[in-house]
Amino acid sequence: MHTSQSPLPIALRVHPDATGYSGLSRTRLYELMKAHEIEAIRVGGRRLVIRQSLDDFIARQVRGR
Repeated sequence: MHTSQSPLPIALRVHPDATGYSGLSRTRLYELMKAHEIEAIRVGGRRLVIRQSLDDFIARQVRGR
């Protein structure tokens, strides 16, 4: 039996998507954006976190242990 999974989005809303995806708080995500540790874009009034930059940030934290 073949099950279809939808691909992960390229960009995530800060809340609830990026917070749920990463386990980080909304405040911490905004701090990381301000420090240019993760990339985000603005679309209208909404800020979207680039998923790959979030994945890269998490990978850097794991490697830094």
